[in-house]
Amino acid sequence: MKHLILANWKMAPSSLKEARTLFDTVKNAASKMRSVEVLLAVPALFIADLSSGYKGNKIEFAAQAISIYEDKAHTGYLSAPQFVSSGASHCLIGHSESGDSLDDLRIKTFMAIKNDLTPVVFIGESTRDQAGKYLDTVREQMSATLQELSTSQIDNVIFCYEPVWAVGSSESLDAYGVHAMALYIRKVLVEDYGAAAGRKAKVLYGGSVNTSNITDILEIEDLDGVAVGRTSIDKVQFVELLKIANKA
Repeated sequence: MKHLILANWKMAPSSLKEARTLFDTVKNAASKMRSVEVLLAVPALFIADLSSGYKGNKIEFAAQAISIYEDKAHTGYLSAPQFVSSGASHCLIGHSESGDSLDDLRIKTFMAIKNDLTPVVFIGESTRDQAGKYLDTVREQMSATLQELSTSQIDNVIFCYEPVWAVGSSESLDAYGVHAMALYIRKVLVEDYGAAAGRKAKVLYGGSVNTSNITDILEIEDLDGVAVGRTSIDKVQFVELLKIANKA
């Protein structure tokens, strides 16, 4: 089984020169691995430069955010067609730092699919409660995401479960908790869209993923990979994480 490793560089590094150095390191490491696929979500300014010279098949590129608009008078926005033109094959939607609303999830996911971008949609609760209402939050996010899609288009959506309370902290769910949420996501898909949707879906986990917990996370059934934040811009740590993932 191949593990999908999403590396979210966020607003780093600060220059194209540094981005090329980091990319070359990741490229060289990934080229030697059979069991990992790397999806790089890099700053928009770097996508065209990094993707245009890459001839391998182990790395793909994702836009960190797309506009709800396709063209016309929207200064400062970047559209799905522009990202496709620059070399992106995926896009992130709903990340906790994006401020995306439920309506944004709906529109941006539709816009991505329309323009042949694979959406990676982040879902997850801000806090946990003993009554389990956070599960309703996740279901609501999923319903909004898929609202405009046909049954066949739903198969193209990747869900990344990322509990907001775990982002950037030392906290993370244990393997049991991650597995429970992966199963819940597939359960919602089965109940609302049929058994095939639940079976075909790709589900990732994000939330303080690092070299210390990556092995336990990737051993979880019903999980297809992970999203990595701060560790992904540390050359040494990220290559080590990929090596561990390749053996998992």
